[in-house]
Amino acid sequence: MELHSLRYFVAIAEDLHFGRAATRLHITQPALSRQIRGLEEELGIKLLRRTKRTVELTEAGATFLVEVRKALQQVESAVHMAQRVARGEIGSLRIAFTLSAMHTVLPKILKQFRDSYPNVKLEMTELCTLDQVDVLRTEIVDVGFLHPPIEAPFLKLSALQGERLIVALPQTHPLAQQQYLPLKSLAAEPFILHPRYEGPVLYDQILSLCRNAGFEPYIVHEAVKNQIRVGLVAAGVGIAFVPESLQPSGLTGVSYCPIVGESPELQLAVAWRHDHVSPVLQGFLQIVRQVTHADAKETLATG
Repeated sequence: MELHSLRYFVAIAEDLHFGRAATRLHITQPALSRQIRGLEEELGIKLLRRTKRTVELTEAGATFLVEVRKALQQVESAVHMAQRVARGEIGSLRIAFTLSAMHTVLPKILKQFRDSYPNVKLEMTELCTLDQVDVLRTEIVDVGFLHPPIEAPFLKLSALQGERLIVALPQTHPLAQQQYLPLKSLAAEPFILHPRYEGPVLYDQILSLCRNAGFEPYIVHEAVKNQIRVGLVAAGVGIAFVPESLQPSGLTGVSYCPIVGESPELQLAVAWRHDHVSPVLQGFLQIVRQVTHADAKETLATG
């Protein structure tokens, strides 16, 4: 049974006139008559009573009309739904992120995406970079905001604006009130760093800067999460390098101070599987590009 035959029947049932219905459907009257006869033969029932002057629905035709209208509405709804999915207007998106991403560019991206795609369900998970690579590999999440470089050939990365690291010190520390700190002034301090496996490039960068300043850092503890490192700083265990964006939401008992001259930099990127880009993800990445471009123009204008 063809959909167009059902639509032809509805037109006839509404007009009760083959000529007017044929005109509305943009087909000839004989062609419309053949379609209705074929539908009746396929169903094995009479849908219409025809005379030379009138067309009437049979009782079976009237019942059939009610159900056909429901069926056509369901088909139109299915088509509309499929088109919206294809455009990325509905669906779901699973996002992984590091804490620094949530303190910088991610909230702006999420707001613009929600404004543009209000019917897409977002699932958010905070994970470190290494864990994000794993869940992207196993397709547990669709997109991640992480810190490159990483070795993951199955991923595509797009660089976002990075940020410099500053020093977190106990508030009672003698250096806590300094506006800027020379790196060499930290030579005797106990350092709290992230594990090297979680970010080898940044880890090596910190060590290299310390060595260039004339000392080997004394590392007393390693912790993956910024919150844990800052908590240890507040407890007086040592000092830590943390993203500059973490400062406004830092714990009490901690002071933050930038480094004089060259300081470590934390890079940020958005990552996704190159073999899996759904319409929803395409729309999200377009929003990421728009926000990144706008932020870059704003930085140039204010710089």
